[in-house]
Amino acid sequence: MIMVSSPQKGRWKLEEPLASDLVDFCEAHRGAPERRIIADALRAFIDERLAAEPELKKRFDEARRKRLGQVEKVVKLVDGKED
Repeated sequence: MIMVSSPQKGRWKLEEPLASDLVDFCEAHRGAPERRIIADALRAFIDERLAAEPELKKRFDEARRKRLGQVEKVVKLVDGKED
């Protein structure tokens, strides 16, 4: 009888076959933590989508500004010369 451990579906709430793929990939990647694999994959996905879609990048930047409580400010530059 072969015993197969089931992936921790509840932790990340991934459906099959993705949950099993993650477990197997982590094991193949010398026991890499799931958290690191997911973080690396998510970072690559976000960076790729933002680079490919300028409108998404604008909405992303706006959402970040709102989350951080930043507002756009107009700054008037002067050259210091008197007219």
